[in-house]
Amino acid sequence: MWWLLLIFLAVILFWGWIETWQIRVVKTRCESSNLPNSFNGYRIVLIGGLHLRRISCWTRRIQNQIQRLNPDILLIGGNVKPTHRSDNRSTHELLDRFLAPLNPTDGILAVQGYRDRKKFWEELPEESRVELLSNSYKTLERQGERLTFLGIQTAHASHLDRGINHLRETLAPLEMGDYRILLGQSADLLRVAQGHPIDLILAVDNLHYQIRILGWGVPRRDTKVPYSWGPGWVKEGLLSLYLNPGLGTRWIPFRFFYRPEITLIELTKK
Repeated sequence: MWWLLLIFLAVILFWGWIETWQIRVVKTRCESSNLPNSFNGYRIVLIGGLHLRRISCWTRRIQNQIQRLNPDILLIGGNVKPTHRSDNRSTHELLDRFLAPLNPTDGILAVQGYRDRKKFWEELPEESRVELLSNSYKTLERQGERLTFLGIQTAHASHLDRGINHLRETLAPLEMGDYRILLGQSADLLRVAQGHPIDLILAVDNLHYQIRILGWGVPRRDTKVPYSWGPGWVKEGLLSLYLNPGLGTRWIPFRFFYRPEITLIELTKK
């Protein structure tokens, strides 16, 4: 019977390898009556969890898909480094090569992920095209109307209070009247943003969304979100969150029933 077990394990591993390479491109819309007219049809591409180890045919496939989507802005939801110990300089070189053929109109914004520690973003090269949102914001203006992207430091369940304080401080200098998008790498942002003037939350979380056990759910830690919250749209109260399961892999080079994803969100006036 041991050979049946070996065949079963081989099939599972082969399936996980196939899932890892099957990149999904999800195109979705976010309708809002608060959206300024001049940003109607604005195209956002959301990626994250790259865990860059090399530039390969896999990363080139991602580049090609993003180029075809022709976004107005590219958002990177954290976790660029493959491990905590990865060399910052070499990872920045890989990120620069990865982003070289991509030219979104309004640039590239990123937030810090759980893997992006050891002063990774503090060592961002001056010539880098990436702008980090870390308890900060970037406002775009068209015809006198404003669209603002915000980012705070990692907000997991173990330090939600810190995330709430960071968001409050980041929002303080902003004037009312703009459409606000909060970018992060945790679904817990939906809890952090409750009661604050945020219109939309975009997050990438491949700390948890890499493996799904059929009939049970996603193995999780360091999060307080319900098990029913899967990738895609989640609504709680007046807030909406789009959750992307990331692109790369961590710990094991396999994905099980959660394919890597590139998300295109088109903002439309309701």
